[in-house]
Amino acid sequence: MLNGTGEQNLENVTAPLDDAERWVIATYAMWSEYYSEGDWQYIAGSPVKEESASDMQLMLSRDWEINNREDLLDTLMFLTALYEDEENLDLEDIETGGWDLCRACQILGMAFVAGIIGREEMMGISLMVCSLMQCYYPSWMHLYSSYLKGYKEWRLGDEDEEDEGYDEALEDVEAREEICRRLLIMPNGPCSVPWNLELPIEFDEEDEE
Repeated sequence: MLNGTGEQNLENVTAPLDDAERWVIATYAMWSEYYSEGDWQYIAGSPVKEESASDMQLMLSRDWEINNREDLLDTLMFLTALYEDEENLDLEDIETGGWDLCRACQILGMAFVAGIIGREEMMGISLMVCSLMQCYYPSWMHLYSSYLKGYKEWRLGDEDEEDEGYDEALEDVEAREEICRRLLIMPNGPCSVPWNLELPIEFDEEDEE
């Protein structure tokens, strides 16, 4: 698309359209803030979709082995599988499971920016994941706390304080904790969207039977 001067006009399609989209974006705002250094309010921290598409494609392929829609759906099933089987879900799982649920919404946003899925599908699946968050966590603070516990468990892993990479890993954890603390109390920040917002989830008729 060209503007009146003949220059390319990159349409901004990553700004949230309503509170439901703001709710989804808030679930991984801590990652967007880390990735973009300030653009958490956009889908996948990307103010301009066209400029970020190649970066998202690279990160999804390199870090997640996601190269197409099928890869994406398989990864989403893996990240949410624990919550689909309530009988095997215990308190310890919930205490760290926000890490996986938030990342599920994150990669959906990344996949939209990368051009793997459209906005409607991204939002439809994201809202289903968000309904799990509302079911198992009572507030943004609890979700972010669970995310941080999961992130810390993943980032530090089995590293000992004497290990070469321990100090760097600990710095990463502390940086992510600081981001979460800041976003939780930020005026008009991601967590200013009401936690109990009624999400416009559409269920298939088969699911309702």
